[in-house]
Amino acid sequence: MGTNVKAIKRGFHYNPVARSLGIFVDGVQKVDLTDIAGRVYYVNNITGASTNDGLSWGTAFDQVDNAITASEAYRATFSANNRYVRNTIYIQGTGTDYEAVATATCNYTDFIGIGANPQGDGVGIAVISGANAADAFSLTATCRGLSFYNIQFDASGTSYCAFDCTALLRSRFEECAFMGDAHKNESLIAGLRATAAFDGNTIYRCMFASNWAGLTSGLSFGDSLSDTRIEECIIEATTNGIIISTDGLTVGGLVKDNVIHSGTYGIKSSSAQSILWIVGNYISSADAINIVAGSTTTGEHMCLGNYINNAGTIPAGLIETAAG
Repeated sequence: MGTNVKAIKRGFHYNPVARSLGIFVDGVQKVDLTDIAGRVYYVNNITGASTNDGLSWGTAFDQVDNAITASEAYRATFSANNRYVRNTIYIQGTGTDYEAVATATCNYTDFIGIGANPQGDGVGIAVISGANAADAFSLTATCRGLSFYNIQFDASGTSYCAFDCTALLRSRFEECAFMGDAHKNESLIAGLRATAAFDGNTIYRCMFASNWAGLTSGLSFGDSLSDTRIEECIIEATTNGIIISTDGLTVGGLVKDNVIHSGTYGIKSSSAQSILWIVGNYISSADAINIVAGSTTTGEHMCLGNYINNAGTIPAGLIETAAG
């Protein structure tokens, strides 16, 4: 069977571009019989090129932002109520960092790093880097339905974050690393920062660190954390482990089984509207848990089984209420 779609006239054929079977009339595919609506894109900054279609390793894109552009363009071909198809972007770990990403449109996509464990240094890691000039990954408008797996976000400079977003909804980070470059001795604003709602998200088994010198805050939130779970993470920062700095309503948020090592605050919330479960964390900080008066979180039923080390003094047993 030939692969030149332009030469196809009529009948049942394979479309190598869409990787689907379909019915063609006068060279135009009228019926698509693919089982999966979403597309898979491949990125390799050594062998890829911006002029490729990104639909195979042999025709990979060279940068992640090219794959995002193609992915969003493909989703836009669906009708308005059917644009929630889920695409996948594979990012090959190499010996070279990928360029920073800044986009206002990125939804319903899995980003998967192919390579070594991202929680460290060395070649073969899928690293997206802002270097000393930008956030590594920046979402400049409300986005939703994203998943990130096995990727390192790396930046340096006091004006930047490893991952920065406005509102991010219904998304997931798993086995990722949010790093500052400690060798430059310039602390980032945060490993991950959200300036608007960060609702319905999961952050699982991630690292926020850089030899305890690269992050001012591990995670910084400027609004609500409703139904968001932060679990089994390692968070190291010079000032704040996790900070919620505004009065956004948080209902059903969970911070559980994390190790937090920070200079001033382990977990700090300025929101009197918080209903945030803080459970089973080990926190070493000058002020391990600091919750504004009036917050439901300060009740014993919301702050359970945390083992804290306040300024080097380890209390006996478990601490089940807010400290500081």
